[in-house]
Amino acid sequence: MLFRLLLFCFIGIQLASAASPSLVIIDAGHGGKDSGGTGNGLVEKQLTLDTALRLQSKLTRVGMKSILLRDADFFIELDDRVALANRYRGRDAVLVSIHYNAVGGSEPHGVETFFWRPDATALAARIQRNVALQAGLMNIAINRRRLRLTRNPQIPAVLVEGGYLTNPSEAKRLAQAKTRDAIAQGICDGILELRERGAAGIPRVPEVASPLSRPTDPKDGGRRIRI
Repeated sequence: MLFRLLLFCFIGIQLASAASPSLVIIDAGHGGKDSGGTGNGLVEKQLTLDTALRLQSKLTRVGMKSILLRDADFFIELDDRVALANRYRGRDAVLVSIHYNAVGGSEPHGVETFFWRPDATALAARIQRNVALQAGLMNIAINRRRLRLTRNPQIPAVLVEGGYLTNPSEAKRLAQAKTRDAIAQGICDGILELRERGAAGIPRVPEVASPLSRPTDPKDGGRRIRI
């Protein structure tokens, strides 16, 4: 009985921490030798850094603390990004990794946010909705997927795909600073909404026992959840 009570208290602390983050670890995807996706004249690593810098500026203006994992064009291994984020475990921190999509075809478009941890569900849902709303892009879904930047961090973590570089119409919009600013604003609004409302109205996914994500893992499509 005592064990169950202690476990309940621990889970409650974890949920409260996730519901009211006070520190945002911002990861601008790719960088340096890793250009990320490309399409229609756009390079992902450039857009992710630009969006990350805009997000940090917006968070600062509303009094939120944030840390950039990279603030210039250099490369960080994925496992090192996880290790850097894990330094802030127990400090009410969340990790937001910023990316843009690129595929073989030109038709796919829209915004998608990946997560794994149950205590990142609300963060993913609130960011996803606000980014799509602010940028005027299609709201695909949130996607529970065991990636190194969603499964391995010891803090709530999400990976935001802010649109498709390979879709000509969407790429034209993403090339505009005002669109990337809107995406950054949507991420900021989602974090603030999480602080204000927590997980209210958002179903929490169950805990799933799983190994850490590795580079050798087979790719999977995850499980899209429309909230």
